[in-house]
Amino acid sequence: MAFSALSKLVLLASVLGVANAQYWIFGGSRPIVTTRLDPVISPGSVSSHVHSVVGASRFKDVYDPADLLQSNCTTIPVQPDKSNYWAPQLYHQDQKTGALTPIPTTFNIYYLMRNGPSQQPIKAFPDGLRMIAGDTNRRSYNSSSHADQAITFVCQDFSGAHDNDPDWAERPNFFDHNCPDGMRAQVFFPSCWDGVNLDSADHKSHMSYPIQNFNGGDCPDTHPVQLISLFYEMMTTVDKFDFWGPGTWVLANGDTTGYGHHADFQNGWEGDLLQDAIDQCTDVVANVMDCPPLAANFNQASADACVLETQVVAEDTGFSSPLKVLPGCNPLWDGTGPRPTCSGLSTPPLVPAQTPLPTGWTEVGCIAEGTNGRALTGASTTSPTMTRAACASFCASKGFALAGVEFSDECYCDNQMRNGASKSTVTWNECTNRCAGNSNEICGGPMRLTLLTVN
Repeated sequence: MAFSALSKLVLLASVLGVANAQYWIFGGSRPIVTTRLDPVISPGSVSSHVHSVVGASRFKDVYDPADLLQSNCTTIPVQPDKSNYWAPQLYHQDQKTGALTPIPTTFNIYYLMRNGPSQQPIKAFPDGLRMIAGDTNRRSYNSSSHADQAITFVCQDFSGAHDNDPDWAERPNFFDHNCPDGMRAQVFFPSCWDGVNLDSADHKSHMSYPIQNFNGGDCPDTHPVQLISLFYEMMTTVDKFDFWGPGTWVLANGDTTGYGHHADFQNGWEGDLLQDAIDQCTDVVANVMDCPPLAANFNQASADACVLETQVVAEDTGFSSPLKVLPGCNPLWDGTGPRPTCSGLSTPPLVPAQTPLPTGWTEVGCIAEGTNGRALTGASTTSPTMTRAACASFCASKGFALAGVEFSDECYCDNQMRNGASKSTVTWNECTNRCAGNSNEICGGPMRLTLLTVN
């Protein structure tokens, strides 16, 4: 597992200002998709800004807990956690052109045992729970507000050269300098539940921060159920881009200050696994593999091979080329003066995340290459825009009924399997290569083909 600063993880309890240190981390979790959807805030519609989303493969515009549990996989290594975790994508603005480039992002997801002096029992998230932390419209800081305290940034310099420099200390907004080892955008969720409502009109009122601290303590009488504490680190590689001052970093909501950072969560844990982990793993410090219920369900291969099954918004989010403006109505704004307005915007439609196969074609699955040569030898091509559909179309144009994609951009055709290969599938997660033309599709893997056939 990849962590932000592995040597410092054991110090998390002191950093967060609480006494107990039991927690585990889903470290280095990659997004399943980056798109303008938010089933908590904007159910059934395109959301206001782009989010980087981690977790289950059936993430979509509506939160249906039962449907989410049917996800084929999740980018979280413990596969029965079919939850989704998301936050606004961070962009880099070019000083001269204003062009906006998405900054590569991964997440560390922490589950922490953080009850207070009364030692209330810690409970798993109830089925169907969703919640948000932070405020997309905020552009200032209230130091007495637990909700504001819960949103912070850490500028990483693993050399230790700035350990005692106050300008490099953890803070509630963006830094005024670059970060040699990347920046962590952090969100701590409220952990006290009213025991009744799985959501609320503002997606916050059914939850509360503890009495003593935002990151631990006793629950108030209004929200008496102590849930396990949830904390995200959104890891952003700002060090790969130049820093030129305020406006260098822009959240997808147009915020150039960082105060408007926020995050969402929708629960997708299967059965009693989360409660079993809470009850049995009271001595775990960081490592998921030290928690037997979680370790028994750990499958990094499936997390690595997982792709989105549903739909995305039909718009460019900047990963193919820099953007001139952020998707949606999100003009850059630092909170000074009136917020800029937009006009003439249209709402793009939702489209399948995976390019549909040509009529009559179906996917067989992941198969092993031939033992004495290629499985398919009738024709071949490569393309920087390769998809499963493109390969099937190419093979069909050559008169072949079998197509196989491999190594992201290679396509092979034939009418029969050759050189010791067969149509028998291997474990699906042995095919791990994203298609060159669509990162939401799998196009084979090392000595593995994604096999397609005519019905």
